[in-house]
Amino acid sequence: MNTTNLRALFLAVSLPATLALAQTPTVRVALCGAASTLNTACQWTDVQTRLLATGQFAAVDIINVTTNGTGTPTLAQLLAYDALLCWTNSTPASNVLWGDVLADYVDAGGGVVVSVFANSSTTVGRNIDGRWQSGYEVILDRTGSSSGAGGALGNVLVPTHPVMAGVSTFTGGTLGTRPTGTALEVGATLIAEWNDGRVLVAEGANPRRIDLGFYPPNATCSQSGWATGGDQLMTNALLHVASGARFSTFGSGCPGLLGVPTLSAAAGSRPALGSTFTQEVGNLPAGVGLIGIGFSDTLSGPFPLPLDLGLFGLTGCSLFVDPAVTLLLLSAGNTATSSMPIPLDPTLQGLTIFSQGFALDPTANPAGLTVSNAGRASVGS
Repeated sequence: MNTTNLRALFLAVSLPATLALAQTPTVRVALCGAASTLNTACQWTDVQTRLLATGQFAAVDIINVTTNGTGTPTLAQLLAYDALLCWTNSTPASNVLWGDVLADYVDAGGGVVVSVFANSSTTVGRNIDGRWQSGYEVILDRTGSSSGAGGALGNVLVPTHPVMAGVSTFTGGTLGTRPTGTALEVGATLIAEWNDGRVLVAEGANPRRIDLGFYPPNATCSQSGWATGGDQLMTNALLHVASGARFSTFGSGCPGLLGVPTLSAAAGSRPALGSTFTQEVGNLPAGVGLIGIGFSDTLSGPFPLPLDLGLFGLTGCSLFVDPAVTLLLLSAGNTATSSMPIPLDPTLQGLTIFSQGFALDPTANPAGLTVSNAGRASVGS
């Protein structure tokens, strides 16, 4: 077992690397919905292009939940993202299963922004159903949609809210579609209205939930969407909800005497501010291993990642993270733990930490080591 302090780890990184980290967007988001059955339709690509153009996001990927797309995603798929923007204009493969996994994602610390028509449509199957209906909504859905020329920003009830930062104007397209109903879930807060009193922005009792009362594509794609200000609102909303502590895994390890070593978060452990985050490395034949912890999954020194470790005698193994710090792990059994106290320091909010395990396995290859999958931990609340 080993313990390391996140602040000490952070300070261990060189100043140039730290400055590069601060300048590089780290928030990964996905457009997770049924905007169209085709990923190439402007209902997807317009939103994707405009969000990427803000320079605020490391990735804006498309998860098409229709039957023509990839269907309902798994929780593991969603946990690779800090926040999701969800809306519909087609029918999901299963709005019940979609709602179940979105609720699981919020429970695991993920942030979700929902927009028209997912929070307004009366078409059967085009809302978010399943467990989502039990406390995860913000605007009570299936009230229908209203349209009208001249729709614009109306009353801003909470002007200091982060979602309203830099938003001085908002106008809809010639249709400017918005939810008809104005009722909110218990505990939700109305942030801003359209000039006809419809909901434009509202926050749930859980701050990782925001609803937007407009259709995400720009009016150049669909006049149901927005003409000005929508990109800023979507960006602000996604950044605001992307504050939860999350852990996900990626990559594949290489086999040894006990099979492929595993890296996972200990049951119930998340990288939350003011807590201790514990990871487990399993399938250690000799009860001895290492864990490498760092801040990059793209470069390790001069080497791009993933890196083929066969060059160093680890046949069939790959390095997925830059190990800025490497810790020895000892266990009486085949699983060892590494605990990381995370300071209650708001400046660490949103920091992404990468990790990968190594197992001492003298007969596995010339180097006598095998490696696990990798982990991605997002520090949050």
